[in-house]
This record gives sequence, structure tokens and C-alpha cells, in this order.
Amino acid sequence: MKKTPGNIRIIGGTHRSRKFGIIDAPDLRPTTDRIRETLFNWLYGHIGGATVLDLYAGSGALGFEAASRGANKVVSVEKNYAVYRQLCSNQQTLELQNMQCLNTTAEKFLKDTELCFDLVFLDPPFNADAIDAISAIIAPFVKAGGLLYREYSIKQAVTSLDTNQWHLKKSKKAGQVRFELWEKNE
Repeated sequence: MKKTPGNIRIIGGTHRSRKFGIIDAPDLRPTTDRIRETLFNWLYGHIGGATVLDLYAGSGALGFEAASRGANKVVSVEKNYAVYRQLCSNQQTLELQNMQCLNTTAEKFLKDTELCFDLVFLDPPFNADAIDAISAIIAPFVKAGGLLYREYSIKQAVTSLDTNQWHLKKSKKAGQVRFELWEKNE
């Protein structure tokens, strides 16, 4: 059965209750309202003024939420061109000046960037099984004391992060999804 395009609602901040469109695309699985609400409760006090990376942006739900809640800069990276175009369209419609959308792969972005972030969202497509590979190379792009959010299927065998470098702050399961918030050691 083919999914139909729909809308996602921003749940907090200056754009609270605003909706933005999503397209029907393979592997596009927006983070649910329930998970986003829990995540942004965990992040309370960490978003305002932060530099944020949404590395597998997809629908943009996490990046839009961070931008709405006062992040200084949100960089959203999406490799699928059609999804990227929708992301850009939504960013323009919402008039989020603190957001930049890029059409490239996560690996190429990390290879080319000199930026370091206060908060990074890692929510790659579940069937890509990329969470471990990208987690292994993300540390240099997160500031000391910065946060890393990971979201993946409970069916995936995902390796824990190196506790010499990271501290697990929160972890939860919702339906078929596990999500975690890690803090980089100072």
C-alpha cells in the first residue's frame, strides 16, 4: 500500500502548531510527535542559541523543531533530491532564517565541513543500517559537552558509543523505535 503525502506539526517554539508538508518518498519516516515531544523535553535549556546539525534530515521534523525553539543555526543535510526540495520549500514557507538545507550525503558533508555543533541529530533510514558507521565518525563534529541524539529501529543491532568519549543521558523505547541522548565528555 502506497503512503500518501501529509503534514507534520511543529510542537513547540515560535512556530508552534504550524504545519509543513511531506512527500511520499522511500525510507522517509518522520519522527513522531510523541518522540519529538519527549526528545525536546530532554533538550530543554540546550536549544536556545545552539548550533544544530540534522544529518539525515528527511522530513526536517527535528531541524524545524530546533529552529522554532531558538537554535542559532540549524544545518539540515538530505541526500534525496526530491525530499531536499520539499525541505527547502518548507523552510521558505516557515520563514526560518536560522536554517540551512544542503543536498548531499552525510559522509560528504562531514568530509567537507569545518563546523562543530552543540547538538547533532542522527536518524538515518532504518534499512540503510548506517547508525553505527556514522556514530563512529561523528565525535569530532560535536563540541565538548555537546549532545548527540540517535534514533533507530529496535530490530537493529546498534553498538553503544564509547563511554570514554560519551555519556548516555537518556534512552527510551516507543513502539518499534529506540532513541537515545548522549553527551560528549569534556
